[in-house]
Amino acid sequence: MKTSTNTILIILGIMALCVLSLFPISVFAMPLLQAPSNEQPDTQATVQAMVTQTMISMTLNAPTQTPLPATATVVPVTNTPFSTSTSAPVTYCDWVAFVKDVTIPDGTNLLPGETFTKTWRLKNRGTCTWTPDYMLVFSSGSQMGGTTAIRLPAYVAPGQTVDVSVTLTAPSTAGSYSGYWMLRNPSGTLFGTGDKANIAFYVDIKVKEQTVTHGTVSGNLCYPSEFNPPMTLYLENAHTGERIQFAIVENQLTYSVLVPAGRYYVYAWAPGYNLEGAYTHSTGLMKSIFVPAGQTVYAINLCDWSPYGHARGE
Repeated sequence: MKTSTNTILIILGIMALCVLSLFPISVFAMPLLQAPSNEQPDTQATVQAMVTQTMISMTLNAPTQTPLPATATVVPVTNTPFSTSTSAPVTYCDWVAFVKDVTIPDGTNLLPGETFTKTWRLKNRGTCTWTPDYMLVFSSGSQMGGTTAIRLPAYVAPGQTVDVSVTLTAPSTAGSYSGYWMLRNPSGTLFGTGDKANIAFYVDIKVKEQTVTHGTVSGNLCYPSEFNPPMTLYLENAHTGERIQFAIVENQLTYSVLVPAGRYYVYAWAPGYNLEGAYTHSTGLMKSIFVPAGQTVYAINLCDWSPYGHARGE
């Protein structure tokens, strides 16, 4: 018996329907046939695993970023102008500007006890006029004498200069000395130089150690009359003949003179009377004397007067 094509197709269709109808039954029956399990699924672990897998997936699938090469950022140079202060400059009513030392520059060498005059040239840098009531006053350091204050010599308007002077005496001991001076206004306020008008100006000297080379000769002038006429005193070097002379005024009865150390003849001449008085031996010959350095020879009295010159003795 021949089977037609349609018949075959019908049979295959029926078999397919039977297989499909059995599939749902097997799905529901498989869980029932599995062995029972006491373990409960760990929900938290499941969730954590899902999150982890998601993160790994995102990481693996993320596009790879290629780093860009570093580039230098050029910052333009700008010139920022300095701010200009608009505040008024500081000034003072009383203010000194030192100009120069007129006398006794810094470091001047002087002898012990030597008297000198120090003069400063100062400028009125302030806004107030200095008057003769303003004073030059000693401030600190070496005073060099008894003077402590001197009035200014004149009115000094702002911008003008003035020379101020003080007479001082060098100390008697060798060394370097500085004395500081300032100006004082009538209210008693001291002022000077510097940005705050509070710096003193000064005198600076050096006292040399003196090598004594002179001695002193003193004595009486015994002129034979009621008064002593004017005369000239001579000290003649006994070795060289060099003479040192001193003027003696009328009615001067004694003398005291400073001469270099050495040996001398001492005599005087009264020109109005043509008489010579001398320091002599009893024989009338002039007697020489020795003058030591740094010492005084006393009682060299000129009492032997004659119209003729006295001869030299030894």
